Formats: sequence, C-alpha cells, structure tokens
Amino acid sequence: MKKAKQLLLFIALLISSAVACKKQTAVNPPVIPVKPDTPFINLGHLNDLYIPVVFPDGSQAAGIYIYSAYPDYHPVEATGEGFTCIDDVSRAILVYLRSDGFNNDTSIQSKTFHLIQFILSMQAGDGYFYNFFQSDKTINTTGITSMAIQNWWSWRALQSLTEALPGIKNKNATLATGMDMAISKIIGNIKSDLANIPQTTEMVNGITIPQWLPSGSSTDQAATLILGLISYNEQTNDSLINSYIKKLADGILMMQKGTAAVFPYALILSSQNQWHAYGSDQSYALLKAGKFFHDTAYTAAAFSEIDHFYPWLISNGYKSGISLQFVSNQFQPILENSYEQIAYGFRPMVFAATEAFELTGQQKYADIAGHLAAWFLGANDASVYMYDSTSGRCFDAISTAAQVNLNSGAESTIEALLTFQRIEKYPGVMTALKMYKKK
Repeated sequence: MKKAKQLLLFIALLISSAVACKKQTAVNPPVIPVKPDTPFINLGHLNDLYIPVVFPDGSQAAGIYIYSAYPDYHPVEATGEGFTCIDDVSRAILVYLRSDGFNNDTSIQSKTFHLIQFILSMQAGDGYFYNFFQSDKTINTTGITSMAIQNWWSWRALQSLTEALPGIKNKNATLATGMDMAISKIIGNIKSDLANIPQTTEMVNGITIPQWLPSGSSTDQAATLILGLISYNEQTNDSLINSYIKKLADGILMMQKGTAAVFPYALILSSQNQWHAYGSDQSYALLKAGKFFHDTAYTAAAFSEIDHFYPWLISNGYKSGISLQFVSNQFQPILENSYEQIAYGFRPMVFAATEAFELTGQQKYADIAGHLAAWFLGANDASVYMYDSTSGRCFDAISTAAQVNLNSGAESTIEALLTFQRIEKYPGVMTALKMYKKK
C-alpha cells in the first residue's frame, strides 16, 4: 500500500507541477494602474470569496472560492477538481489569524473557526488531507491533485493548524480539541512514513540531489513542512520531530548552488535540477530553523541566497523558473523562464528578506524586501499595479510584458495580503517599498 502511495505521489508531482490549485489564463487589455494608499490591508475581496460549506455529516464549515473572474470578479470553481481547496483555505486562515482584528472582531474569528473546521473535515482516516471540495457537496477523494497523500495541501493544513492552535484554545475549546487530534494524526504519519527515510542521493544533470525530502527532492514542500513542524515543536518539544526538521533543513542546504560570485549565486533549487519562484520559502524556513536551533549553518545559507540570488533576480529581470546542469565544473542554465510572474512567487522572497531584517537589523534587507514587494505596486515588467487596496484584489499573473491576467483568485489575493501584513510591521521596509514602487 505504501509503495502504491509513493507512486501516486510521484505522478501527482509530475501532473500538478507542485501547485494543486492551477492558474487560469486570460488575454486582457492593458491596465491603468490604481495607486493604493496605506494602509494596504483590505479583506474585502477575500471576504467575497469566503463561502459557507456543509459536509455530508452535517459539519458547518467554510471554504474560499478558488478563482474569481474578470471583469465582475464572480467566483469560479476549478473545473474537474472542486470549488474550494485546502491549499487556499489554509493560507486564508493565516491571513485572518494574523489580521489586526482577529482578537476582537467576532466576524473574523467566526470565519477563522469555520475555515479551520473545513480542514478538520477534509482529513482522511489515515491522517493526510484531501484537497478539493466539490459543488455536489462531496470531497474529491480521487483527483490527482486532491488525494490524501504526502503533498502541498497536507503540509499547508499542518502549518495553519499548528500556527492557529494557541490562539484558538482560549476562544473555542471544542474546535481546539479537534485541531489537537488532527495534528496528532498527521504528526504520527510523518514519524512513521517520513522521519526515517534514508538520506540517499541521486545525480540529475550532474547535480547531487537529496532523495529524503517530500516528493523525493522538493525543498519548497520541505520548507512549508518545516514551518508547520517548528510551530508544532514550539508547543511540544518532540525530540523525533526536532531531528526530522534538521533532516529537512539539511536536505535544503544540499540544494544550494553557486556562490556570491559564481552563478547561480547561492540559489536554492526547488526540486531536482529546477528552481521556480512559486512557493520558494526555503530561505525563510532556514532562517526560522536557524533561530529555533541556534544553528548558524542554516541562517548563513539563507542569508547567502538573500544577499546574492535575490539581487541578481532584481537586476536581471525576475524569473519564474530556471533549470540547471553542472558541466565542466560549472553550473549552466538549461532554461530560464520569465513568465508567468505571480504573487506566490514574490511573497516568499519578501518573507525571507523581512525575516533577515528582523534578525539582523541591517537596512540592506529592508531595502531588498521593499524592492521585491514593489512588484505588487507597478515595479514589474508590465508597469501595472498588481494589488489594489481599494478592493483587496491582486491580479493573477503577469503573462508577458504586454499581458496581465486580470482575474483575481484566492491564491493571488491571499499571497498579496500576507505580503502586506508582513511588511506593514517594518517601517524600514515600507520606506523602501515607497521608494521602488511605480510613481
């Protein structure tokens, strides 16, 4: 049974390209930028995507519509998959949980509670999570991007549950009990299925690749898993999980390539011989792991990517993906893609740079974070304001320098909100943002 699941996991990685809630594409006319004023946080569009859900057992929950279509921004489901998914619900929980109104606004609390109930109701008996819920009020249990397996949606569910639990305990004890049970289930699975995978490697295009990370070599998934497990261990101090976090972080370290002066400038590969911008939380997770374990090896690797690869991206045009080979004792690009550029490709870098700023107080990291965040405010190839604080919408993608996808689905909206929630805490980052944004 376990071998069958591993095969399904490999197939899921190939088909979903590690992103379960895929993007719509659209051909649209040029956009006249809207210049938002601070404060940037507007939950209006996210609230519009929020929808009550009733499970077959009668559980009252809520989801977040996956897509929202231009020009009227009506909600749209993902054809063949479902209308809401754990991938988006988990991240929406983080937005509401981190909002200034969470402690006092009963509406925000209620939304958070119902979204958490959605996650609990999507857990399979074996402890992992299904991803999509369908319009016929059933769980999609068979779709390749929805099966209860070791993949993005299970790690995101874990992260949102472990981060939310301390704040829920004194507000909704019954829900907190259910969260504890769900966390215990998936932690048990991680211990039995993943923690003891041998630390073997393979060669891909001349590059040594660790095989003990989720989906074989996915450092991006490993990063999300690390974030959830650190939150868990801050509450439990589980020694086996501590060891597993280090094992994941060590695998991420192995995937760092190049140096300060040598291409690809301390980039951390996402999977196999490929880097992609979306979901690349590796440096952010390493900074968190370094702080948690007081281990400078992890923080040094993160600082190196932030110090060298991020500025290279800024100076050489943002990339959506890079494939590498190691030939004649050097790394060479096989392929570089500039598009699509999405919010989910920038939020992780902004998080890493702001975390570096928090840990060191060095202004250069505030400058990098603000420069990257300015992508949302017109400092991009299309010269378009991707985020509009008057509506709370973020466009789905820059498809080319002359084409923007004007839809505003859950992922782009949530990732933009998470970005601005983060940077509004740091006046130095806000100063840099205002300097770099399109005037």
